[in-house]
Amino acid sequence: MPANLATAAERNTRAFLWFRVLFNSRFYYPIYTILFLDFGLSLEQFALLNLVWAASIVVFEVPSGALADRLGRRRLVVFSAFLMVVEMLLLCLMPVNGGSLTFSLFLANRVISGLAEACCSGADESLVYDSLPESGRHDAWTRVLASLMRWQSLTFMLVALTGAVLYDADPAGGPWDLRPAWLTSLSKEAHMRLPLWANLAMAVATVVVSLRFTDTHVPAASASPKSSFLSVLAGSFRQTANAARFILQTPAALVLILTGMLYDGFMRLFYTVGSNYYRLLGIPESCNGLILAGSSLIGIGTAMVVEKLVGRLQPSQNLGLVAAFIFTGLTGIALQISAWHGWAGILFVVPFWLGMRSLHYFLSQYLHRVTSSDHRATVLSFKGLSMNLAYGAAMWLYGSQTAWLRHQHAAELAPLSKEATDVRLLSLAMPAWPWTFALCTLVLTIWVRFRFRRSLTALLATDRPSPS
Repeated sequence: MPANLATAAERNTRAFLWFRVLFNSRFYYPIYTILFLDFGLSLEQFALLNLVWAASIVVFEVPSGALADRLGRRRLVVFSAFLMVVEMLLLCLMPVNGGSLTFSLFLANRVISGLAEACCSGADESLVYDSLPESGRHDAWTRVLASLMRWQSLTFMLVALTGAVLYDADPAGGPWDLRPAWLTSLSKEAHMRLPLWANLAMAVATVVVSLRFTDTHVPAASASPKSSFLSVLAGSFRQTANAARFILQTPAALVLILTGMLYDGFMRLFYTVGSNYYRLLGIPESCNGLILAGSSLIGIGTAMVVEKLVGRLQPSQNLGLVAAFIFTGLTGIALQISAWHGWAGILFVVPFWLGMRSLHYFLSQYLHRVTSSDHRATVLSFKGLSMNLAYGAAMWLYGSQTAWLRHQHAAELAPLSKEATDVRLLSLAMPAWPWTFALCTLVLTIWVRFRFRRSLTALLATDRPSPS
């Protein structure tokens, strides 16, 4: 452990903020779906690739967290940064309309991307949290998360706008088109690759930043440096089993993870179909970047608010507020859309923006309170794994609902185009979402009360990590 822990904490905090900003701000997010399709993929292939990405995170999530606890968090974070470079190189060199070769390279890209996400999930947070002085650690971590939310929101806004502009090959972009002549003269394929090359530069910067982390946690494997890889891997699975037992035996951690699964699953369901909702409102697809930029501005304001809410409201109240955001958003988008046609319908998206940022802030705050240092990264990886499982379940249920609605309304949908059919199915599906969420939230609340006889606030007050 470094002699000057304060210096390590300051260094890790700066590295963490830069790492998260560079790793998560992707220039291609505003045109994510269009990008895949323009490279020649079908919608079915696009859906399969996203399934593979989620499955990769689930498969690698917990073992990577356990390896981070045993081999060192810094090694896993640096490895994830190098994986990001490989991931982006595959996209930059991807052939357009290359048939099976294009699909195979995308498949490799999605697996590597999922592995990169899993390797840094939990490990980067643990690097910072364990280096903070024990005195005032929770308050310091609150300030770090608030700073992260502000910087991520600002950076994502700039990246979203820039990525959409770089991708647009149409020189007649209207009043928003302030691009130089050399940029508008490029071919469509060249424009497709511009956001990717920009993201490759971000990936290289991510590697540089990851090397600046200092690991203040002594990994378990350090006691036997000659241990074989298999013995370390076996120890990692034992660490995983121990973390699983910890979660099941720690009511506060269990309730937090179950709550995160429920809330995150419904919010990510909307994020997945969001572009179709905007189409339902009659908003041009070229404006998606502006909408994402607006969400970033909301995120900056949210960071300032949630930092105060942690100290002023009880945990049960804060997570109840998130539930209210989700239910309000689901209820709003489920109304007769024709009555709110156009940009007014975006008002119903704002609660999702507030809810998503608040949820992950609160979960990180409260999970750290009840988790000891020796398996912190593993527990945080469990959080990521569980949320990806919940997201997969939500998408499976949505697919089943859509299939059922397509069968029930076959006569109505028959004369419609594919685009019109997709929009109509969404409008038929959304009314069931707020009531389903309310029912699931009620069931979870009743279960917690009957199972533990205490609220989440009381559980957090009594469940404290044992000295490590």
